[in-house]
Amino acid sequence: MAIYMVKCPECGSATELNDEKDFCFCTECGMRIAKEDAELYVPDPAPGTEAPAEAEPEAEADIPAPDAPAEAEDDGVLLSIPDVPGAPPIVPPAPPEPAPAAPAFDVPELPNAEQVSWLMLRQPQPLDSVVFHSSDECAAYVGDLHSLILEARVRYSKMNHREEATCLDFLDRAMGCCDMLDAKRLKFLAGTHMEKSKVVEDYGSYPVSKDVLKDIKQAREEVLEAYNGFFKPKIAAAKEALEETKQKIRELPAAMRFYHAFCTPVMGILTAIWLAVGVFAVVKGGASAANIAILAVGAILFVTWAVLMVLWLMKGSGARQLYKAADRQANEVRTYRAKLKS
Repeated sequence: MAIYMVKCPECGSATELNDEKDFCFCTECGMRIAKEDAELYVPDPAPGTEAPAEAEPEAEADIPAPDAPAEAEDDGVLLSIPDVPGAPPIVPPAPPEPAPAAPAFDVPELPNAEQVSWLMLRQPQPLDSVVFHSSDECAAYVGDLHSLILEARVRYSKMNHREEATCLDFLDRAMGCCDMLDAKRLKFLAGTHMEKSKVVEDYGSYPVSKDVLKDIKQAREEVLEAYNGFFKPKIAAAKEALEETKQKIRELPAAMRFYHAFCTPVMGILTAIWLAVGVFAVVKGGASAANIAILAVGAILFVTWAVLMVLWLMKGSGARQLYKAADRQANEVRTYRAKLKS
């Protein structure tokens, strides 16, 4: 553990920061200072701290009179030099040594699965399931969530992005953490009072810092962009392959395109139903001209469908493969688009 002196960005005073903590509060104005935003406090050098040159022994004539003591200025404070002949000059104390630099997050390079476990173990509860009893509890919740999101962003940069499944799991959970802070003001239970012989709860309001909300919003946008970055190239590749397949289908002979449109199970069922209706009409209604026409049309359509289906199965294997590839590529585009988050 080490203590660092950091500068408050609000009032400029010095404040102690424990390197085991993620933030501290200014002892002068009370502002919360995050460790990653902390700036080292370096005091201004006091005037007159330069090492004095070897002074020659002063003559007695240069010694100030007792009733007019000489004065030396040190950082706005006048120091009187005693009127003792031969007395050594008063040298102001040297400025303190500058504090060491504040450490950044020390993130080890861990496997992706361990990074996901790390995020799962530190994920706080959503706001709708948390009851705060003071503004300090609200501040602690916001501070922990803020630090978790910022560190998760750093940890993701050290993950193996070729392991797509664990990266997507980590990013999805990180977005969930960003969405937990969905209110600009948090309510906490400040006490109770009696009203009409009933206990009524009193609530206070804790405002969340705009800087914290801005950090979380920016982190969520970066996490969202990284998440969608896994699917956008796949969508583009699938769409390009689909366009190439469609172009090949457009170059097929007209007969092959007609076979594909006509030789379908649905068309076979419809022609079979028409034929069955014609047979039923002739059997039940007699061999009238209308019934015979219905039967003849149904028979012609069904036979035509059966013949074309045989030809399609015998000669259209290449065309069938193109149509199947187009359906598969279209499904890939729809699947990847469904996984995109907004």
